[in-house]
Amino acid sequence: MSKPAAVAHPGGLLESLVLAPSGLSQSQLARHLGFNQPQPVNELVKGKRNITPKMALLLERLTASAYPAEFWLLAQLRWDLGQARDSVSPSRINLVQALELPEADTLPLEDLAAQLRGMG
Repeated sequence: MSKPAAVAHPGGLLESLVLAPSGLSQSQLARHLGFNQPQPVNELVKGKRNITPKMALLLERLTASAYPAEFWLLAQLRWDLGQARDSVSPSRINLVQALELPEADTLPLEDLAAQLRGMG
């Protein structure tokens, strides 16, 4: 079984989808997001900081919803899962016994998202 392709840190998306097309510097982008210093943006671009829900909302507003908060959070989640897959050994995962759950039918992602919305 081949290993999945590496997922880019969401800071790379910030660079390619926002900084490059807008022509803004990291300092300018930080100011647009309401930060006094460029560190939050710089650390995101360098992969040293994660996209939080608050940052995702700020980026959604910044991009006029072209890239909604869910986009940024999903990018962060994919990065986090990739890091976890790289750090958890297969032997550790194989120690976990799968449960047979009632109604264990897998739901399409859209249905799962609708269920999660209904929980709030």
